[in-house]
Amino acid sequence: MNNASTPFRVTGALAIIGAGLIAAAIAYRPTMPLVWMVAYLVLVTGVVQYVLGSAQAALAVNPPRVGTLWAEWVLLNLGHAGVIGGTLTGNFGLLIAGTIFYDLAMILFGWSVRAGTPGPRRVGYWLLILAMIASSLIGISLTLAKR
Repeated sequence: MNNASTPFRVTGALAIIGAGLIAAAIAYRPTMPLVWMVAYLVLVTGVVQYVLGSAQAALAVNPPRVGTLWAEWVLLNLGHAGVIGGTLTGNFGLLIAGTIFYDLAMILFGWSVRAGTPGPRRVGYWLLILAMIASSLIGISLTLAKR
């Protein structure tokens, strides 16, 4: 396993496992917010984080600096915590803060491979980042529409 991808791959895998455990625990009394949280944990905190970390390590010409990796990891996971916490508690300020942290992490991920291996894989990586930023903004818009 590439050291540059390790924090993202481990956290992503743990998020998927944790979501499975939560799904099992709420199976007999699911609520919309908890089902949303399980989906978010699997898809965004788990799969997307795993893919971003792995792809960044593969695409970068030089391994990302340790400070950059940890800044990405901290911003990304503070973002996840803020989005989940803000959504579950109805705290719009926390949701906004989480989204800002998350989107800053996405920008860092994109920036980190700017001099990376060119080609369709890098374009796909950037498209994933743009899709995740767009989905975060759509989430904010949907929350505002419900207020």
